[in-house]
This record gives sequence, C-alpha cells and structure tokens, in this order.
Amino acid sequence: MRVAKPLSEQSKSWDAVYRELQRQIIAGQLRPRERLVEDEIIERTGATRHAVRRAFDELERVGLVVRQPNKGVQVRDYSITEVEELYEIRECLEMRAASHFDRAASPELVAQLTDIATRHRAASREQRYAEVFSLNNVFHEVLYRAAGNQQLADAILHYTFATHPIRTRAFPSEELREIAIGEHFAMIEAITRGEAAELANIIRTHIQGPKDFYLKATYIQGAL
Repeated sequence: MRVAKPLSEQSKSWDAVYRELQRQIIAGQLRPRERLVEDEIIERTGATRHAVRRAFDELERVGLVVRQPNKGVQVRDYSITEVEELYEIRECLEMRAASHFDRAASPELVAQLTDIATRHRAASREQRYAEVFSLNNVFHEVLYRAAGNQQLADAILHYTFATHPIRTRAFPSEELREIAIGEHFAMIEAITRGEAAELANIIRTHIQGPKDFYLKATYIQGAL
C-alpha cells in the first residue's frame, strides 16, 4: 500500500521546483519562448508530476510562463508592440501614484522602505536573484499602497506582474542592478521631502531601463 506524503512534503516538492525554474528564468538560463518539458523536469528533479504541474501553475500566476495549445508551457515573451503598450500603461499608472506623494512621508513608511531597499541591495550584490525579484516587488507594492488609492495600487500590481519576464531579463546585469538600487534610495529621499515631481521622474527612468534592456537582448542581434 502506497503511503501518501504529508502535505508539508508535497508543498516543499512543488515549491522547490518552482523556485529552481524561477531562478533559471530570471538568470536567463531559460530564454523567452523556450519550452518547459514536463517529463524532462520530472527526470531531472525527481519531483512528482503533480509537483511539476503545480510549479507551472505558480510560474504562470506570476507571469513568467504561458500555456499555449499544442505547445505546452513556454517562457513568456512579448512583441515589441506589446512591450511598448505595457510600459505606456505602467508609466501612466505609476506617474499618477507618484503625484500622491506631495507631502513628506511618515517616518514609519520611510523606515519600512529603507529596510526593504537595504535587503534588496544585499541580495542583488550577492546575486540572489529570487530574493531580488521578491524584494523589488515588495518595495514597489509598499510604496504604491502608501499613495492611498488601493484600486490604483492594484492596477499597478497587475501590470507589474504582466511585465515580470521583461524586468527579470535585466537581473543578471550588474550595472542595471546597481542603477536600480540607487533609484530605490532616491525614491525614498523624494518621498521623505514630499517631492512628487522628483519621484515621478525617478520612477519613469527606473521602469525604462529594464524595458530597453529586454528589447535589445531579445530583438537586436549581438547587442548584448
């Protein structure tokens, strides 16, 4: 008689597969449009089919892969037009959120964001890409929730998830990671002084870098 694994062991199994595939996508080891073959992953990891499919579900939920008829699961990619359209929406939403920071932020918010940015910096410099990914998302969600319009924050979160494969493509670039670190701390300085226009300018530049990197890496041969 086969004894079922405890739920905690099942959870660890799919989570381990998810985190490894996430790391490979973020690090560029799995490229846009590359197919994730279920049987190969089962053989390589020793995980159950259920665990691999659960990992695929989570990767799809955060926007790193897509399922296509007759093609299975693939690392997500975008056309040039789709990239430009997504980032136009992001810029509109995030500029609007920035306009809410026209008064000095509370010390509690500044301290919270500083803590996240500091941990993000440490993870980036140690090339712990999964933590960079997670902490970057947390930083921006905390910032935009603090703008006060929760529907706006939800919309920003939605489009942030939609652009995950674009943003993470730049993670292996040390130069871009260092720029992002500096921009996070510059955002904190701006909200500390209640400089909404300055914050908007920083955010505009912040979201532009990964977009440009993705377009060059994906569509311009030999650019990187």
